[in-house]
Amino acid sequence: MGDLLELFNNYRVLAQHLASYLLAAAIWRWGAGPERWLIGSFLATMVMPVYVVWWLRLGALESGPHAPFFMLVDMIAAVLFTAIALNANRNYPLWIAGFQLVAVGAHLVQALVDGVSPLAIAVLVIGPSYFQLMLIIGGFLRHVQRLRRYGPYREWRFAEPLVRGGARL
Repeated sequence: MGDLLELFNNYRVLAQHLASYLLAAAIWRWGAGPERWLIGSFLATMVMPVYVVWWLRLGALESGPHAPFFMLVDMIAAVLFTAIALNANRNYPLWIAGFQLVAVGAHLVQALVDGVSPLAIAVLVIGPSYFQLMLIIGGFLRHVQRLRRYGPYREWRFAEPLVRGGARL
């Protein structure tokens, strides 16, 4: 069991990134607007910064001198995921935005409190991305299932237009 856990830990980032790219290809083919925006935001904020850090040899971004940059990337992700969640005609993006707010909250705790365990910060900052990826996979599969069962449906929520006097149509 210990060997299996060590194997998973050694290749978890690579597995997450490979799953992200494969999912992005599937979503680009069979997904709709919200799914495309979610996976695009995920790749831009969760996957690509890892490669930038690796290419520039910056070390761990969760702590150290580059932590504010990592916090900024997570805050941008929170804004993107929240905007998508509030406008998508889906429920699962709300959970994705919620997990991102956990990561942002961990950054804020790290900035305000001196004696926080680095392991706890790493778990709270990195961990939500795995749940977000699982939610995107599940939401995409649910979208494909719903599309096959009921046909096309609207992708985004839009406010109803107002008529004169403030009454809704």
